[in-house]
Amino acid sequence: MAVPEGTLLSKAEKSFIQAGLLSNPPSRADGRSLLDFRAVALETGIASLANGSARLNIGRTHDGGGGTEVLAVSKLELENIDEAGVEGGRIVCSASWFVSPLYLNIK
Repeated sequence: MAVPEGTLLSKAEKSFIQAGLLSNPPSRADGRSLLDFRAVALETGIASLANGSARLNIGRTHDGGGGTEVLAVSKLELENIDEAGVEGGRIVCSASWFVSPLYLNIK
């Protein structure tokens, strides 16, 4: 089983994953079978000062262990373009993200 180039896995991690997939019956590292999926939870309106917000949890436990968590927030500010002197208006976009140090390949 080939792991795509650029994947940050050590040889030991690759071997562990491959052994689980080749076992009988095949299993994942967390003990799930290949056909078991993780629980999915979606919450909206979680950031009171934002115009829109959502949190998506996939397989994350209540104590914060395991799984994946995605937080998305949007904030919109309106201004009068006549007073600002901008012909036709403007749109300003920004994005920020956080990657847990557990997922970084820091040595």
